[in-house]
Amino acid sequence: MKCIDAVEGAVKCILSQLHTAHKLAASDDSEYIHQARTVINAAEKYIEQNPELIHDPTILTQVLYTYSRNLWLWGQQSDAKPQESYLYGSASDSDDYQTYYYDYLYDRGVYPN
Repeated sequence: MKCIDAVEGAVKCILSQLHTAHKLAASDDSEYIHQARTVINAAEKYIEQNPELIHDPTILTQVLYTYSRNLWLWGQQSDAKPQESYLYGSASDSDDYQTYYYDYLYDRGVYPN
């Protein structure tokens, strides 16, 4: 296993645990998304400080962001276990508004009332 795979796997595990805690506590979406962003930013900073792990840190950041967003989108749909294809793929067309909402909160921190 490459070091970058271990970093990616560890961060995905952290994001999954954050998502589980979010669902159990029924906490605010903005709180969860802010926490996910903090974790992803920390991973990005670590990778930037250790350039021997990966040539382009934005690849890891995008993979983690997509994973986090799709995990959250899945949580909006059902209580079933997420399918691997959903977490690693792209959101469906029916998720357009939820995707926009997640992206907005991720970028700005709050959603206008």
